[in-house]
Amino acid sequence: MNITQEENGKLTALVHINLKEEDYIEKVNQQLKTYRKEAHMPGFRPGMVPMGMIKKMYGKAVLADEVNKSVSEALNNYLNENKIDVLGQPLPNMEKTTTIDFDKQNEFDFFFDIGIAPEIEVDLNELKKVPYYKIRVSDDEVEKAVIDIQKRLGKEEYPEKAELDDTVKGKFVQVDEEGNELENGHTKTDASFVISDIALKTIQKKFTGKEKGTRVIFNPDRAFKNDKKVKELLGISDDEKLKADYAFEIEDITRTIPAELNEEFFKQVYPADELKTEEDFKNRVREELTQHYQKDADKQFVSDVIKTLLEVVNPELPDEFLKRWLYESNEGKATKEQIDGQYDSYAETFKWQLIEQKLIETYGDKLKVTREDVRSKVRTYFQSPDGGETNPQVESIIDQLLSNKEEYNRIFGELMDERYIAFFKEKIEKEEKEVSTDEFIKIVSTPKSSSHE
Repeated sequence: MNITQEENGKLTALVHINLKEEDYIEKVNQQLKTYRKEAHMPGFRPGMVPMGMIKKMYGKAVLADEVNKSVSEALNNYLNENKIDVLGQPLPNMEKTTTIDFDKQNEFDFFFDIGIAPEIEVDLNELKKVPYYKIRVSDDEVEKAVIDIQKRLGKEEYPEKAELDDTVKGKFVQVDEEGNELENGHTKTDASFVISDIALKTIQKKFTGKEKGTRVIFNPDRAFKNDKKVKELLGISDDEKLKADYAFEIEDITRTIPAELNEEFFKQVYPADELKTEEDFKNRVREELTQHYQKDADKQFVSDVIKTLLEVVNPELPDEFLKRWLYESNEGKATKEQIDGQYDSYAETFKWQLIEQKLIETYGDKLKVTREDVRSKVRTYFQSPDGGETNPQVESIIDQLLSNKEEYNRIFGELMDERYIAFFKEKIEKEEKEVSTDEFIKIVSTPKSSSHE
């Protein structure tokens, strides 16, 4: 066997594999002998079918199979032994690879196009300061959070007449313009919503002060001004039924009486803390909100670091080869025009993978997540509060949980996020910026490129 490589473009090359008969014939003959031992044909004892008949029946298929296996193995070994870092996968060059005749040929030539990863350097010291946002939680947000907790832990009452913040439960029935029930109209039972969630005040007023058994006619789509919410409320996907008028019969009214702000309530919300006053409690809520937003700020910091790295390193790619590979690997699921239109996003992913690989080579374990790391993360879910040993059965539960590929990948991704947050916070110079939550949400919502998931 002879393998050669020649450059045929920037970061692309042509690999030529010349396969001779001695490279595959032994495996072909061995496979045919196996077929002969297993063959059952009338007139012949098991294992005594003439080899000529076996070759006639299976020879071409076995030859083609072994040739393809030999070529694939040779190509992979060549790339590994020569430490050629390819992008995508090698693609057959159909212009140079001629039609093969397995009946007449015993020597074969195969040609493959490959995309080669560029050599890059990643120096984190070259990066400018990257914004790191410190979230400032407003008094209004704290008050809103406190009210939400009070409602969540409050008591429920069932009044006869509805008020603005009450939840009404009942039945939707599709009606015509005159309010008559449609014979084949849509019906939804056990529907419920909070009156104050209705966007139009004129329709809110239709419900306030009404008693159980009252029938209210309105258009939910106009009332809530949220197609997704209305479809969930009505249990439909049909746009025509979404735009229709409905009669809603109030069957139940639920009112939540907020829990009182006292020490018993504080202990219920934060059992581990000694909170005596309303101010103590609100400060604790502010702290929790800040921590919540800070996790999002950490993720945004990683995203901004990656964006900066992509701009600074900006690896060159064999674009045309990668477009071809993306098209062929999608097996007709995407057109060439679609690949071209989305290529910038694909290219950014390739570039980040190159940078990430270089970072892992340089910094090793700091950016690696092993299967045992994932197991350890799951194991913490089952640890007792006192830190004692976990139940031996937990390991089999972990095995079962991690056999779900989606769940494994989810936990793996969480750990990778943690690794990158800690690593970049240690290595990258931060430019701290204090912003309000509204400002931060606007920053996060602004479309920007990022390949790290």
